[in-house]
Amino acid sequence: MDETLATVPIRRAEFRTTDIAETHEILRRTYVDHRPRLHRPDSGFLFHSRTAAAGNLALDRLRYRGAVESSADPFDSITTVVVCDGWYRVEEGGGRSFVPGDVFMVPLGTPLQVAWQGIDLQNVRFPLETAARAASRLGVDAVDFRFDGAAPVSPRMQEHWIATVRYVTGAFVGPDPAVAHPLVHAAILDLIGTTALAVFPNTTMTRDYTPGPGRVPPAAVRRAMAFIDAHAGEPITVEDIARAANLGVRGLQAAFARHTDTTPTGYLRLARLHGAHRDLRDGDPARGDTVGAIARRWGFAAQGRFAVEYRKLFGRSPSHTLRT
Repeated sequence: MDETLATVPIRRAEFRTTDIAETHEILRRTYVDHRPRLHRPDSGFLFHSRTAAAGNLALDRLRYRGAVESSADPFDSITTVVVCDGWYRVEEGGGRSFVPGDVFMVPLGTPLQVAWQGIDLQNVRFPLETAARAASRLGVDAVDFRFDGAAPVSPRMQEHWIATVRYVTGAFVGPDPAVAHPLVHAAILDLIGTTALAVFPNTTMTRDYTPGPGRVPPAAVRRAMAFIDAHAGEPITVEDIARAANLGVRGLQAAFARHTDTTPTGYLRLARLHGAHRDLRDGDPARGDTVGAIARRWGFAAQGRFAVEYRKLFGRSPSHTLRT
């Protein structure tokens, strides 16, 4: 007899209300207990939410017309947020505000002070164990695993998270949603967990790092390189790169020394040479493009020195690349 796996039940809910007390009871049931302090509660207040859940994976779209400050109990499961409209502020860790286009993870395990106004949020909720299982494959025991920051490690990773959320949302669409199939559900949970490890700062990125002698895992170096690749055309500093890698400057330098044949500033210079190469290759002297202007655009003030480094890397002069 053929046996098929039972489908994963899909739970859907939608609420629309102008009642503030009802709104915060819905938020309490969905997330954690919180104690709101409302601002201008009578100025056209509206709350609208849609939730779709499959097992322990849930997607929420929240629209809240109004301004609130709130104290919230600690979260014990992961909630990530894509801000579509309005602003949201988390006071923990020195405080940070998030605006449309931003992504953040709600801090775990600590009481929160938050505020928001006129928000439209796309949230994803899933168990911490989902990410911890993925971390164990990288050699980090579940008891030692934690997320260390709310914001993505780089703009590129932020965009990757938004694309992942879009993909997961698509798996909930239709009368026979893909996420209802057990194997797909398991694969999507694993995708969410592993992607979270790449996007948000956590112990898999710095697990073996200690100041001075020790080992920095290659993940920290990759984070630094990804940040440099994304920002090579900007006036970034080694301190900026270290923050993106979730390391101190000395730790960053030690990481590059152990795992590469260059330094952070050396890699930045290399990334800028490649950027200049692309602009030279795509340039047109008839449009007024010149080697000097392109070199200065990428931070090379001395054209002669730039030409020497360029020829060493690409085997020809920058002027030859611009002409061909």
